[in-house]
Amino acid sequence: MNKFIDKILKEAVSETEQSFTMYSGVSLDQWEKIWKEKKLTDRLTNVTSDISFAADYSYDFQLGKYDDVVLEISNIPIEAFVGYRKNNYKGDTDFKNISQLSYHNKIIIINKYSLFLVDLFKFKNQISVKLIKV
Repeated sequence: MNKFIDKILKEAVSETEQSFTMYSGVSLDQWEKIWKEKKLTDRLTNVTSDISFAADYSYDFQLGKYDDVVLEISNIPIEAFVGYRKNNYKGDTDFKNISQLSYHNKIIIINKYSLFLVDLFKFKNQISVKLIKV
């Protein structure tokens, strides 16, 4: 029954709602070495729907300063979302796994929370990345 409902819900959602735009903190060095050409490895990426939160993570540790940039990642498919954090998180280990949840339940979580882990490696040809000055 749940698979049938998920199929109906998925078909009811428009194409634009089946992918998402999220933000990630990035330094200019990371932009040049990794993101500009999407030289991704098989690692999970922290993303958020809150651009100001992402800006707090644009610190360049080698230079000891904030670069005041944010990475905008668009066209992220729902299948890329593998974890979420409650908004009152206490550390880096408190992500909740959502990779096995139904399409409908993932939509609910993405709309309710703002901090996520995504697996972008297999979607690197699908996603778009852009550097934004904040």
